[in-house]
Amino acid sequence: MFDFSRIGLIARREWSTRLKQRSFQITTIIQILVVLIAALSPVIIARFFGDDTDDASTVVVVDQSDAGVADRLSPYLQGDGDALETIAVERAETPDAARSMVDDGDAESALIVTRDENSALAFSMITDDDWSSATVQRIYGAASAIAMEDRLVQSGVPAGEAQQVFAPVAFDVESVSGEQEDTSPQESNPAEYVIAYVATILMFIAVMMYGTWIAQGVVEEKSSRIMEIMVNAATPRDLLAGKVIGIMAAGLTQLLPMLLVGGLAFGFQSQIADMVGVDVGTVLDIDFGALSVKAFGFFLLYFLVGFILYGSLYAGIGSLVSRQEEVNQAIAPMMTFMMIGYFSAFIVLAAPDTLFARVLTIIPLTSPFVAVPRILLGNPSNGEIILSVVLLVLAALGGMWIAGRLYRVGVLMYGQRPSWKSLIGMSRMQQVSR
Repeated sequence: MFDFSRIGLIARREWSTRLKQRSFQITTIIQILVVLIAALSPVIIARFFGDDTDDASTVVVVDQSDAGVADRLSPYLQGDGDALETIAVERAETPDAARSMVDDGDAESALIVTRDENSALAFSMITDDDWSSATVQRIYGAASAIAMEDRLVQSGVPAGEAQQVFAPVAFDVESVSGEQEDTSPQESNPAEYVIAYVATILMFIAVMMYGTWIAQGVVEEKSSRIMEIMVNAATPRDLLAGKVIGIMAAGLTQLLPMLLVGGLAFGFQSQIADMVGVDVGTVLDIDFGALSVKAFGFFLLYFLVGFILYGSLYAGIGSLVSRQEEVNQAIAPMMTFMMIGYFSAFIVLAAPDTLFARVLTIIPLTSPFVAVPRILLGNPSNGEIILSVVLLVLAALGGMWIAGRLYRVGVLMYGQRPSWKSLIGMSRMQQVSR
């Protein structure tokens, strides 16, 4: 059984030792500043580099064809309020006046409309953008549709019928079972995607960095023979639990202020932008105020349980080596599982409701990295989330049991390379001695 008083003493020692280190203090301050700057980057960009964004979506039309192109162009250039912005249409009397507006920065582009020798509409665009820009492509598409309508009218087709030719076609999609698919654009929250993306990276870095602290701390104590004294004062299982909990607390001491500062900066981004007199929507149209308690809560849940799992394994593996140079080689197999979960999380970000994402959300070794983006971006059932958490908790307990066995054997292995034969032999010796 665990001796919780000894575990508490060991955990407090690990936590206070880390907090007193100058490198820990400097790293914590730097991390908080980086997160604060990242959270306020849209405000900073809008304040110093966003002065000319109001004139970036205007096209000046000089219509010398008497075809009413300016009025017919506007409906094609309306935005959808999300991905596409509205391109305003203004009029100018002469091409020189339109060119002057573009040169002075009052408009992004100018469109000169004439008729060729066959009385067909001809367009000439004046802009600093290249052919591949989104604005040029949208205006080109609108001009092509208007030109086709005009050709039909010139051929004797009534104007109303010519417009109906280019009306959007009704197009429904049905599955094999006969159910109709929803073809409307799916609602997506860019803020949730950004939060899920950042949470994935932060989870991997935190587990890897703090887990390495555990492994290196175990090796340091073992190489300095301090562990021999500690083993006489506490059981290897208590040492393992105290070290994992203490370093996890030190990690939370870094993470929580960083998450708190970043969350507040994201949440009050609009108010801060109003205070400095800028519009962040012109730079990054994302409502970071949508940062939810759900995202914060699930991140902490999977971090705490996931760190107990991986931190225990880091400690168990670290106890098997005697030199710092051997730590990276010893933890390499476990890092493979972490990398699988980490890179799989980016696939889940793109397709959160696939079978691949559902399976990885349940597997304990990958769920700490995959579950948060799936919960934020996908539609997992409550039963799936509960199963994922329960399996992760069971895996963490199993990981502590396995790590405890490795720890108990590893503290006795000085100056020898670990092997399966030596591990099994020492394990049997300890079982006989008990």
